[in-house]
Amino acid sequence: MNSEIKYQIVRSQRKTLSLQVKQGEVLVRAPHGIDEEFINTFIKQKWLWLKSKIAQQKEVDTLCCDFSEGSTLFVFGKLTSLQFSFAKKSNVTLTKNINNQQILTITFAQRNQQKLSNKMVLAIAVKKQIEKFFKEQAEELISPRVAIYSQLTSLMPTSIKIRQYRSRWGSCNNRGELSFNYLLMMLPLDVIDYVIVHEICHLRHLNHSKNFWQLVAKYFPDYRQAKQWIKTNQAPLLWRLPLSN
Repeated sequence: MNSEIKYQIVRSQRKTLSLQVKQGEVLVRAPHGIDEEFINTFIKQKWLWLKSKIAQQKEVDTLCCDFSEGSTLFVFGKLTSLQFSFAKKSNVTLTKNINNQQILTITFAQRNQQKLSNKMVLAIAVKKQIEKFFKEQAEELISPRVAIYSQLTSLMPTSIKIRQYRSRWGSCNNRGELSFNYLLMMLPLDVIDYVIVHEICHLRHLNHSKNFWQLVAKYFPDYRQAKQWIKTNQAPLLWRLPLSN
């Protein structure tokens, strides 16, 4: 049964076996003293779980933007096609075509055209340009919206930081500092507002208690719908380069 699943064994001083599925590959972490027959039995016991996790990750890889021309990603909550061009200066612009579909045009400096003929080099360059675009948009959009909701709630942060995080949209610490992920620009404006309200409410309740959610609901009644949008679109919101061949 486990013959369909290839896996890599990493041995260490640990005392127990563990399995990890990352980008479709299975990693078995095992103590030095455990033989492969025991590991094979363990893999058989976890076969259904492993198959499910690998299938999920293949679906994620299909939905993720691979930074090639014509691929899509969310920009302000709408699936947007990538289009490339070359000119004297690099630039990123968001427009709509005749069918009212969003197009994100990444323009590269003409002098780099030959270098960008390599698929992976191009993907890295596209990702970098989009990140720059998202950061610029976030710096323009987030602070004014924080100010609006801070005034509404009478909760004022001590500072606002905008950067990229791998696994969270925003954060608040006990010093009253708010941080926001500039990849929020992938979300619809109302969902961005939910994240802002969520973090501002942490200025009063630095937890996810009942009182916290009541405060969120007071200033953003549709927060459940916003949370569901993020959950539903979790796969295409992942942000990573494709594996090189």
